[in-house]
Amino acid sequence: MSPRSRIVNDLIFPLDAIRSGEWAKIRYLKEFEKTQYASLEELSEIRLTRLKALLEHAYQECPFYTEAFDRHKVSPKDLNSLEDLARFPRVTKQDIQANKEAMVAKNWPEEDLVADLTGGSTGTPLSFYYSRDRKYSRAAATIRHNRWAGWDVPDRAAILWGAASDIPPKPPLKSRLRQLFLDQHLLLNAGHLTEERMASFHEKIKDFRPKVFLAYANVMTLFAKFLKAQGGEVYRPESIITSAEVLEEKDRKLIEEVFGCPVFNRYGCREVSVIASECDRHTGLHVMAEGIFVEVLGAKEGESGTQGPLLITDLMNHAMPLIRYRIGDVGEWESGTCDCGRALPRLKKLAGRVTDFLLGMDGRLVSGAALTIAVVAKRPSLGQIQIIQDKKGWLHFNINPGDGFDFDSDTAYLREAAEHHLGKGMQSEFAVVSEIPRTKSGKFLFSKSSLVLDQF
Repeated sequence: MSPRSRIVNDLIFPLDAIRSGEWAKIRYLKEFEKTQYASLEELSEIRLTRLKALLEHAYQECPFYTEAFDRHKVSPKDLNSLEDLARFPRVTKQDIQANKEAMVAKNWPEEDLVADLTGGSTGTPLSFYYSRDRKYSRAAATIRHNRWAGWDVPDRAAILWGAASDIPPKPPLKSRLRQLFLDQHLLLNAGHLTEERMASFHEKIKDFRPKVFLAYANVMTLFAKFLKAQGGEVYRPESIITSAEVLEEKDRKLIEEVFGCPVFNRYGCREVSVIASECDRHTGLHVMAEGIFVEVLGAKEGESGTQGPLLITDLMNHAMPLIRYRIGDVGEWESGTCDCGRALPRLKKLAGRVTDFLLGMDGRLVSGAALTIAVVAKRPSLGQIQIIQDKKGWLHFNINPGDGFDFDSDTAYLREAAEHHLGKGMQSEFAVVSEIPRTKSGKFLFSKSSLVLDQF
């Protein structure tokens, strides 16, 4: 660690956390740095203790869980091992949409509720809460997992992201002064891509000289294809973190070839933040097990060979507990232990979290993940939609309507949004359906395009 990094980590970062009232972030970071090397027995005790406390709290304080546990004839007292969680009911996105307020703990201070929103890759908007304390533990978990990829607090990072809501406006002077030491990020809005835009990204990156990239997996794949086709010298960071979409092995090889550095795959979601990440051994993704309990339905933890739907339990959000939440992804456990010395369980692979890009009228590429928040989440009456593109200039929308759906006004909204995001002249057609079919992996895909990945 360089002298500058040591000063930032040991002095400036903690002092800034104290100044901003976020000392819990430092406390959790110290805890997670220690517990990542805990033994299997110690880790199991941490998880079981937190799980027991969560279930007891949810049953006593959250009307939704009181009713759900009683209906399934289970009690928090029935949990004596991690395996016993399988006896408890699951939660779906539809449950959260219909019962959000009943899932919030009674008398939880309103000022302590952090509101968030996701469109998700399924096209079904979802709003939820977590506590401020959970905000700080999520931030600490992210820092720990960043460090596995060589990205520490003082380091510069280029972030190529597709959700416009995650790209903040230019910060005020006070924040820019803070960025001399902390949060040195170059934020690049990759919600839609053109050759000109990717060329501009590369010039900005060369000027900024980041140590690491963080990007949507498909964005980084397209960026690598573009730079390879252009020829010339490519800026090389020390590492690249890919997330938000499934990273195919062929795409990992391409990215590493073009940028000359290792790729660290990551799995997370807005509902619970980072779930699992690769360490420097790249043999599976270590689960953030101290804060997130992951189940692969039909499979025993630590035994590979069976893919199944993932259930996520947030062990540290008592404001609005998410217990056995069916996130809509499919995964598989990695077996054995990792050479890195961490006993944290590992996911071998993820399937069914691919969000295709859509091709705009002028050749721009628009991320389906970005559109979920930019378009669908703002119009609850749309319910759930899927966009299919199999010819240039045309979009087909499958709509499974929500409450208050009006065909004329809601399709006019989608038609206008399509032209806004993909260019004037984009044609749209619509079908109202009772159900949007799943993929073979059990996932709803928000968008499917057969046109895009051959563009560069």
